[in-house]
Amino acid sequence: MFHPEREIRDRDIIKAILDMCEVIDIGFFDDEFPYILPVNFGYEFEDDLVFYTHHALEGYKNTLVAKNPKVCVVTYKFMGHIYNSFDHSSHDYRSVMAFGEMSFIQKDSEDYKRAWDALAKGYNHSVPDIVYSKDFNILMGKIVCRPENVVAKAQRQITSPDQVPLRSDPR
Repeated sequence: MFHPEREIRDRDIIKAILDMCEVIDIGFFDDEFPYILPVNFGYEFEDDLVFYTHHALEGYKNTLVAKNPKVCVVTYKFMGHIYNSFDHSSHDYRSVMAFGEMSFIQKDSEDYKRAWDALAKGYNHSVPDIVYSKDFNILMGKIVCRPENVVAKAQRQITSPDQVPLRSDPR
């Protein structure tokens, strides 16, 4: 990292950043170029950081995960053109990047319910009963990232979760 003073490893600060983000970009290995897919998500961060996502039953990403389950996950909030203390234009951001392995969750497993609960929590919704119906055909993804493979970053040094929200004009 070019600016190590911007690195964040504190779990509570990382959770606060994740809570303000709406989409993760998942980077998959492909033959010639990376394949990147933006998706909404839910997460848990206890021992490992676990992202939960939902997908169609079939698709290119499913083929890529079968060939190589290793993925990169990135999410961020960015505010451009703010003014800093030197009275010139700058920007501010919060980001989280993690490396992990993706798998798909069987519908009859306990992880399936956990995944839907995490997704619903992230969007302040309740889980609709239809997701447990045999006719509901959505594939749930699970990305497990070890803590040492998770790092956040911010334009300004952050030392507590209450410093995570972006300010519109820090002058």
